[in-house]
Amino acid sequence: MMQLTGREKATIFLSILGTETSSRILRYLPFELADLIASSINHLPTPTPEALGEVLLDFKSYGALPPAMPRRVEAVEPEVPRTYGSPREIIEGAPAQAIAFVLSEERPQIIAFILSLLPEKKRENVLAAITAQKDIVLSLLNDIKKTPISKKLEDKLIAYFSEKLK
Repeated sequence: MMQLTGREKATIFLSILGTETSSRILRYLPFELADLIASSINHLPTPTPEALGEVLLDFKSYGALPPAMPRRVEAVEPEVPRTYGSPREIIEGAPAQAIAFVLSEERPQIIAFILSLLPEKKRENVLAAITAQKDIVLSLLNDIKKTPISKKLEDKLIAYFSEKLK
């Protein structure tokens, strides 16, 4: 199997995604790197099947999220009092056990992101109620950084989980 450089892999991968998607991704890279990759895409010969296979294999192994842990059968859904208000008020007013239960089927990345949005005391209570993947969630929680899409993601996830808690 041939060995491609990181830049070659990025160029091939972005060429597979198409112009519109690639240009949106390149906006998040430093200008010099984005310019270098964009010019490489324009001069890219047709990749061999082996090169495509290597790029897709790398994407599959590094880019894929780990699967969510299945919900334990013995878990009993806690009683959630019917709450009204904004989606954020619903989540902040829900019992910690109910939030932990709703998050139990989610990937650690989503759990950590949602926990990062909660007030500190509520976050601690939900963390205490989480059993599966707790170490992963804690490490991810410490590394959360704000990005240009954080606010949009925050709004959508808060709305989604508040509906589950109603």
